[in-house]
Amino acid sequence: MRFGAIIAAALLYAGVGDAADTVTRTVPADPMGEVEIVNVSGEVEVSGWDRNEVEVRADLGSGVERLDVTGEAKRVMVNVVLPRGRSRSGSSDLQVRVPRNSRVAVRTVDADQRITDVRGAQSLQAVSGSITTAVWEEDFEIRSVSGEVVVRGHGGSGTARVNTVSGNMELIDVGRELELTTVTGDMDVKVDELTRARIKTTNGELELRGKLARGARVEVEAINGDLRMHFAKPVDAEFDIETFNGDIDSCFGPQPRRTSEFAPGNELRFKEGSGNARVRIKTLNGGVEVCGT
Repeated sequence: MRFGAIIAAALLYAGVGDAADTVTRTVPADPMGEVEIVNVSGEVEVSGWDRNEVEVRADLGSGVERLDVTGEAKRVMVNVVLPRGRSRSGSSDLQVRVPRNSRVAVRTVDADQRITDVRGAQSLQAVSGSITTAVWEEDFEIRSVSGEVVVRGHGGSGTARVNTVSGNMELIDVGRELELTTVTGDMDVKVDELTRARIKTTNGELELRGKLARGARVEVEAINGDLRMHFAKPVDAEFDIETFNGDIDSCFGPQPRRTSEFAPGNELRFKEGSGNARVRIKTLNGGVEVCGT
């Protein structure tokens, strides 16, 4: 089904009164279209359903000017509008229901995000506030400055891209390709099977568990923080591990050796099985643990 020109938009002018205003708005939506949600402060809850429409239930705070809900072709926009020239501090709570296979993009500043039963690709951004979501086959991207990120997958094949500054991340049964970056957050990652991974941390710890697929490529880099990786047996990979100031502990392969007689540093290079996959680990200050499970 094709959606033509702009569908009727819901414009609610809540004013700047003393009490919050509760409103509900519904617009038609493409079953595999895109839904974009913008809310500065409060909470955003998004859930998938079987209807070809987007329903928004909003509790608008006293500092909010209005709620805009507009639909055009395959895209629906939900926007909490704050007044110009005044303190942009209005807080609103949104409950948004979208077609289950929608692509969803959520942008917040100081708001918690929770997404459930949305099967399409997700793009989630927050400055301060937690992000909790479930994912299926499609790719997802999350960017957070100071909030916790929790993602629970269903063993899909999509790519997981997560970037945090000072928030921890927990990724369980997400896709087989990982691109993860954090500054001061810890990472707890579990995957069914891993084909590609590029993981970087400045000052945080990593716990990675999963099976290395045939031909997998894994690169992990850290400045400060311990790195612990547990791969499902049998392990068939070539390992290249370096630390400048930290120990290397491996459940297989030879013992690590000093890189210099007069300076700190350890390295461990070995092949387990035929060495089909490749794992490269490098850290400046922190220990490395590699084991089979």
